[in-house]
Amino acid sequence: MEFCKPAVANDRMQFGALKLADYDNQLSKRLNHTSFFFIVRTCSPVSIKIGPTFYDFATGELIFIGPRDDIEIAQPIAAEGYLCWFTADFYQRSKLDTEILNSELFFGSYPFLSMRDYRTDLVFNKLFVERLKGCIEYRTIDMMVAHHCFESLLLEGYQTMLSLETTHGSADITAVQLFNRFSVLLHKHYREHTSVQYYADRLHLSPRKLTELCSAVAGKSAKCVISNVVAQQALRYIKHTDLSISQISYEMGFSDESNFRNFFKRQTGSNPLFYRQI
Repeated sequence: MEFCKPAVANDRMQFGALKLADYDNQLSKRLNHTSFFFIVRTCSPVSIKIGPTFYDFATGELIFIGPRDDIEIAQPIAAEGYLCWFTADFYQRSKLDTEILNSELFFGSYPFLSMRDYRTDLVFNKLFVERLKGCIEYRTIDMMVAHHCFESLLLEGYQTMLSLETTHGSADITAVQLFNRFSVLLHKHYREHTSVQYYADRLHLSPRKLTELCSAVAGKSAKCVISNVVAQQALRYIKHTDLSISQISYEMGFSDESNFRNFFKRQTGSNPLFYRQI
């Protein structure tokens, strides 16, 4: 998908990077009250509070933290390392982007995924932190460079995550893990499949069990979760591409434009053109 329009509002930070020592209380409150995804690169032993718990990390770790939990750096003045952050609205440009963001890289049963980073501190700073700091004008090229920086890191983490996965029977998978797998499948196949039955079959569950699972984890029925994802993806097409509404309805797998418009209005309360104009 092309970067046809900036995915940035003037009053929001869609992405950024800084030294851990510069992560003060004011910035912490601002980032933790928005759905940011975090990547931390440690350059010394660091203690980080993720949700209610402090975790100790060694030098040279790359840590992926999803938007579920607030983070806090213990003794930030003495902490050596870097913090990078971004929003889903900025990052998601393709099906693979969406798949990675909704995977267990950020939404696993553990609050974070960490891996060894064999780059030197200087190389990491030059390759990612300084380049992200240079993308301050949000021009098309800035957005592309920033996306490439995060994409490179996320692909590393995703590949590591897949290499560590083991196969379990459905009885051994927690509710949250099952829901995450449902989310990944949904983001892969929502254009072709919007029935609860399809995803229940893929997860070896009954439609009723999948609906109960979604209600327990997300507070919504499975059908509602599916509809929300379709509406969110349609909204990204509307906001961030120059495709016509007719073209978007086709991309989203609808049989005709009127069906898409009716669905979108039911989900959002407004017609598609309203969001294109704001």
